[in-house]
Amino acid sequence: MKKLRIFLVLMLLLASVSLFSIYNVGDIVDNYSWTDNTGEDHDIYELTAQGVAVVLFWGGYS
Repeated sequence: MKKLRIFLVLMLLLASVSLFSIYNVGDIVDNYSWTDNTGEDHDIYELTAQGVAVVLFWGGYS
């Protein structure tokens, strides 16, 4: 019973986090550019034009 309760609480937390997302899967996002560690510039539109799948993840690490 305790494992079921923990599982349900975790599922509820995961579901509530998705409510705060700005973009949904498949949405078109603004172009985002960056410079990699070799000094080369990249952007999202460039990568997707090449057929590369782009997954964005911002997470905090402590």
